Amino acid sequence: MPAYSIVLYVHLLALLLATGASAVAFYAALQLRGATSPGEVARWARVVKAVVPAFPIATLLLLGSGAYLTQVGWGWTTPWIDAGIAGLALLVANGSGLESARGRALEREVRTAGMTEQARALLRDPLAWSAKMNTFTLMLAIVFLMVVKPAALGSGLALVVALVLGPVCAVPFWRSGDRPAPVPDTAQQPVPDTIPRARIDGEPVAAATTPAPRTER
Repeated sequence: MPAYSIVLYVHLLALLLATGASAVAFYAALQLRGATSPGEVARWARVVKAVVPAFPIATLLLLGSGAYLTQVGWGWTTPWIDAGIAGLALLVANGSGLESARGRALEREVRTAGMTEQARALLRDPLAWSAKMNTFTLMLAIVFLMVVKPAALGSGLALVVALVLGPVCAVPFWRSGDRPAPVPDTAQQPVPDTIPRARIDGEPVAAATTPAPRTER
């Protein structure tokens, strides 16, 4: 089996590892967004921390295998390869920079003050959610570059579209996830029966009301 095919296989495995870790982290972020207690925040934050080590491993495998594939089969001036490297750099900046900073701020706020308004605002922070969605859009752009192998213009446009599409997809997550408490519907509640009831043959019946006697003058 040629070495090129083996390294390409490792390259694809690294991409799958990064995608799987991102999916788990995103699911945990969704659960965090609906958290109502410090315990829930701590539990799902541990899930995120558990998958974080997968990202540097996947990044190193992608860079190492990609460097070999580029050197052997393509060359360092290939537009889609250069765009792919730029996309990978943006992914690293998203994860280790913006997302990590927001996660530390949330953990610090919950640990010191509990589920305050500031903590709830961090759970739906626009920058953090835009970075999360950009993780997926940039991954899709990198896969597009690997499969289609466009020229310089197409490669640049793929990255631009990914960067714009991420914040757009994140807009629904910026809004509050809190639901208002239900208001009791008093109109549908039964009115207690205060009319005295008599019994005929063991069966309850409503007591008949008799008019007051008339007096003759």
